[in-house]
Amino acid sequence: MTNVPERLRARRLRFGEAGEEGFTLIELLVVLLIIGILLAIAIPTFLSVTKTANNTAAQANLQTALTGADTFYTNANQTYSGIDLPGQSVSDLTGIDVGLSFVSGGPSTGPNVISLSTAGNGGNGVLGMAAFSKGTTDCWFILDIKSLQTSAIWGVKLPGTYYGVVKADTSANCKSGTSSAFTAQGTGTGSGAPAALQTSGFPTG
Repeated sequence: MTNVPERLRARRLRFGEAGEEGFTLIELLVVLLIIGILLAIAIPTFLSVTKTANNTAAQANLQTALTGADTFYTNANQTYSGIDLPGQSVSDLTGIDVGLSFVSGGPSTGPNVISLSTAGNGGNGVLGMAAFSKGTTDCWFILDIKSLQTSAIWGVKLPGTYYGVVKADTSANCKSGTSSAFTAQGTGTGSGAPAALQTSGFPTG
C-alpha cells in the first residue's frame, strides 16, 4: 500500500512532462513551407478563374442583350430605329427587362453595361453592342445585321450575327462605335470597332 502514492506521483509527473511537449522549429518551418507552396499554386489559379468569369459574364450579358434587341426589333415592325433612345412609342431596350444597363454610343464600363449603336439603312437594320470585361480588359462585341448592306459595317455586309473581341483594350475605347467608326473595320483603339469578326460565336484565345 505504501507504493501506491509513489506510483500515482510518478504517473502525474510523466503526464505533466508529456503535456509540455510542442512542435520543434523545424516542424513549424515545414508546415509554413507547405502552406506557402499551396498558396503559390492556388492564387494564380484563382486569378485565372476570376478573369475567365469576367469574360464569360460580358459574353453572356451581350447574348442576353441580343435577345432583348430581337424582341425590340419584332415589336417595332422590323426596325432597330429608336432602340437606344428612351421615350419611343415602342419601348426602348431598357424597357425590356433584361437586367442590364445601356448607353447609346458611349463606352461600356463593365460587363453589365452594354454600349449600343445603330447603322445601315438609316440606322434601322444594324445593331452593334459592346461589353467591357474589367478582369481581362477585353472588349467583347456583337454585330447584328438584319438585311444586306450596301457598304461594309465593321468589314461585313451580309445579314447575320457577328462576334468579336479587342484584347487588352481600355474601357474608354470599348464602345459599339460612332457613326464614322461604325462603318469601318477598326482595331479597337480609338475607333471602338473589333479587329475581326466571326459568325460561330465569340473568339477564343
